Amino acid sequence: MAEEIEDKVVEAMRALGFNATDAKTYLALLKEHPATGYELATRSGVPRSAIYNVLKRLQSLGLINIVADKPARYVPLPPEKLFGLLEVRFARSLESLRDGIDQLARKPNQSVTWTVEGYEAMLEQAEQLIGQAHKRVVASLWGREAQQLERALRAAAGRDVDVVLFGWTPLPDVGRVFSYGVDPAGLEPHWDHRIILLSDRRRLLVGAAEVTEDNRAVVTDEPALIEMAIANLVLDLTLLGDRKGLEVAPIVEQLTDRLAPVEALMGA
Repeated sequence: MAEEIEDKVVEAMRALGFNATDAKTYLALLKEHPATGYELATRSGVPRSAIYNVLKRLQSLGLINIVADKPARYVPLPPEKLFGLLEVRFARSLESLRDGIDQLARKPNQSVTWTVEGYEAMLEQAEQLIGQAHKRVVASLWGREAQQLERALRAAAGRDVDVVLFGWTPLPDVGRVFSYGVDPAGLEPHWDHRIILLSDRRRLLVGAAEVTEDNRAVVTDEPALIEMAIANLVLDLTLLGDRKGLEVAPIVEQLTDRLAPVEALMGA
């Protein structure tokens, strides 16, 4: 168990720009300090020929410090201070990246649509859209994907974002939930997992939601595609209301306030 946790921490630090030897050395020092370079090489598995370069690099990054000499002994930056340091450092890097890209990139003259490949990438995009919502998130999805996104959805609801979920299978109790409650095991032989997720009527995620590396979905701010998704959501909600006797008019009216008033035009 401890080895699995350490492997996860190493991978997380690598994702933040450190290499494996940096991470292993810092963790070895965190578990027992102060320590000499020789002791750290033994505990971390980093070769003695490399350990002092690693220690020099970690010291320059502010992750460790020397507290004694002859022989040199090192102590780690406490975890809570490490997190604060990384937050500041990466916030600055992200801001520099954003400023540079904004200056270099041409302003788009048209809407943007791009493909998202892979199940995890699709969930990441969904979480991002939910996190960016200011007024409303409306989604049609299966219970499995709703559970994966539950944390982000609850956070959105906590920001007073109106969360509306539709599904054929049971869904978590977040926001306004409209579900048929069908057992997913009985539905999966007939239908693939799909997702439609609308953020503030400005951005849309739509596509497959299968747990595969070649799963494909798209993210778009194309108005025509967004209106098509709204029409699909309205149809699903309206049919559910008719079949189960549920009151769906308020959310349908909120979604259709920019669609053509078809019933009125037909004289209904």
